[in-house]
Parts: sequence; C-alpha cells; structure tokens
Amino acid sequence: MAGAPGPVEPSQGGSIDSRAAGTQLSSRLPNIMSLLARQLRHAYGPLGVSPGWYPVLNSLLGQPAATASELAGRERVRLPSMTAIVNQMEADGLVTKAPDPLDRRCVRISLTPSGVEVARAAQSARSSWFAARLDHLSQAEVAAISQALSALEHLVETSP
Repeated sequence: MAGAPGPVEPSQGGSIDSRAAGTQLSSRLPNIMSLLARQLRHAYGPLGVSPGWYPVLNSLLGQPAATASELAGRERVRLPSMTAIVNQMEADGLVTKAPDPLDRRCVRISLTPSGVEVARAAQSARSSWFAARLDHLSQAEVAAISQALSALEHLVETSP
C-alpha cells in the first residue's frame, strides 16, 4: 500500500485527534478489507468454499446444532441472508437440518462429515495464508497487528 499515510501521531499533550484517526480509518480500512477478502478468496478457491461460508462453517465447528437465528446473530447478518447461506450449504452437502428434539418448531443445523472436513481444511488454509504473510513482517509489526485487532474488536463492540 505504497503512499498510504502513516499512523496518526499524538499531539504534544499525548492525545490523539479522534477526528483525524477516524478520517484515516474510514479511508484506509475499506480498501484493506477488500484486498484481504480478495486474497482469501484465492486461498479458499481449491476448497470450493464461498468466502461467506467460512464464518458459518467455523461457527458450526465450535458450536454444532445451531439454529439459523443463532448463526445470524453470531455473524451479525439478517436471518434471510443466513437462511440462504444455509440452504446453499445444505444443497452442497455441507450441513444438515433436523428438528430440535426439545422444540419441534426449531430446526437445528449441523455439519455433515463432509462439512467438518471442509471446515477444517478452510481453517487450515486461512491460518496458513496468514502465517505465510506474517512470516515476512517484523515482530513489532506482528505485535502491532495483534494490538490493532483487539482495538478494532473493542471499537465495534462498544459502538452506539
């Protein structure tokens, strides 16, 4: 990202101008996210997995037998969008749907054996992709990325 401005520096009093930082974040982050998504699509290519499916696969590995509403809530998408994703994944044999044994009105979504295999392969591909790139950075840069991730998570979790 040649030509990108450096970080917003603290003033002499040690404070950072939130407006300047916000301007920089709003101009740089969308481009970074777009590039990252595009590059990860190539990592997933051999698996035949849509990049939008990865969070669902990962979520079902961690907590099997979720409802579409639970998955939509975890991924912060609307229920109709999650339903469409789950239906596509079911058509591809990655998930199954079954009535909830305690509440027949609910449908539980679980990974099939093929879904588990694809989910684990996607995790491995993603981890390998990041590791290969992080290997080319200094320890200070890797630490800065880790700190930035924590700060970004805090930013979105505390937003009004």
